[in-house]
Amino acid sequence: MCRATTSCRSGALAASLLALFALPAIGQPVRGGALPTLFPPDNWWNVDVSAAPVDPGSTSLIGFIGPTRGLHPDFGGDDTDAPPGIYGMVYMTVPGDEPLEPMAFDYADQSDTGAPGRPAGYPIPVEAKTQTKWIEGGYPGNADVGGDKHMLIVDRDNRFLFETWNTRCVPVGSPSCTWEAGSGAVFLLDSNQHRPDTWTSADAAGLAILPGLVRYDEAFGAAPIRHAFRVTTNGTTGYVYPASHDATTAAGAPPLGARLRLKASKDISGYPAYVQRIFQAMKSYGLIVADNGSSMYVQGAYDTRWDNGVLNPAFGAVKASDFEVIQLGWKPAVAASAPAAGLYTLTPCRVVDTRNASGPYGGPALAPGAERVFVVEGRCGVPTGVRAVSVNLTVTQPAASGLIRAFPGDGTPSDASVLAFGAGRTRANNAILMLGSSGSGTFAVRNDSGGTAHILVDVNGFLK
Repeated sequence: MCRATTSCRSGALAASLLALFALPAIGQPVRGGALPTLFPPDNWWNVDVSAAPVDPGSTSLIGFIGPTRGLHPDFGGDDTDAPPGIYGMVYMTVPGDEPLEPMAFDYADQSDTGAPGRPAGYPIPVEAKTQTKWIEGGYPGNADVGGDKHMLIVDRDNRFLFETWNTRCVPVGSPSCTWEAGSGAVFLLDSNQHRPDTWTSADAAGLAILPGLVRYDEAFGAAPIRHAFRVTTNGTTGYVYPASHDATTAAGAPPLGARLRLKASKDISGYPAYVQRIFQAMKSYGLIVADNGSSMYVQGAYDTRWDNGVLNPAFGAVKASDFEVIQLGWKPAVAASAPAAGLYTLTPCRVVDTRNASGPYGGPALAPGAERVFVVEGRCGVPTGVRAVSVNLTVTQPAASGLIRAFPGDGTPSDASVLAFGAGRTRANNAILMLGSSGSGTFAVRNDSGGTAHILVDVNGFLK
């Protein structure tokens, strides 16, 4: 035991300072770790499919995969046989002022040059050029290696997800190299916006990758895992919602976007708690076929704490025959109209102001053509079980003239607008906004203009 002496206090201070400087500096890139919410509750990655109907062709599609084929955890820690190789995908978060690196794409016609409403470029940490474990596979960006080399970056301040495939920095070996990739996509974390039809992303299916990874923090957390996982099969043909792009044509294969669901009858009680949590998510949210590859490989995040001595046999004991394919292209039903009566008034309360700091109810401003989803249930006195809210919606500082469209958080924009505005003009209008019929308590807005615009939403009542 250390007594309260000067030398002891000095040692304690030194230890505290050492621990402080061991932490990531504020505003620095961080690999792994805490993430903001990845997409709204009604996003295809986050929607509960436990009650979705089984596809009539389920047995045949499972037959193509191979009924006796076991699951495989496509994640883990370091590859000690081939350092600095790693298992699983690296993800990182960066501050909103991370410098943007120019990115050239092999498939430029289906790639995003940068985040909507912002300058071109991707916020890639400079360390990724020459240091290990910033890119899938573990090798530096300027190393001449094969593999998919996905890079997954979250702008935690502006709430964007940047993803690239076949990422490399050229010329090989140069610390001042420039970035190239096969394809790249940028997703708004507060949006359910779909990729344009026929477009790829950093994934063959045109989907985001990060929200479909098995993550250590979720597996060992106290709450259930509330999203689907990304899975590959040894062939695909065509695509269905939520996918937007196809890759190959293999007779009898499932399409990209198909969702496999672990059967409710499958007993998972004998596994460790964290494995049960992963398998339960497969029952509630399923596996989305996102790319071609080894069948039943479920992708996860790189983390040296994973124990594949536990994961490999546990996953391998669950076979493809333990799954069923839900109805191809299935979407939850969306309400078509608001209730005719039953308005309950509230003291006006501002629930959204994009002029504020970036966050679920603040910035950034809506980019041209961008959609954002907001959870209003539980805020400003809005109770659960509400079907619509009465609001005053304001547009301010618009860079161009246009329209604001509003729709349920689990729906798609209609042709009707709630507000028209001119460049540089502040305009407001009262509206009844329907909420997601799934019970998520969400509404969405879309900026149909050629420039950015800020929106303010003041709630003054609700309809049950």
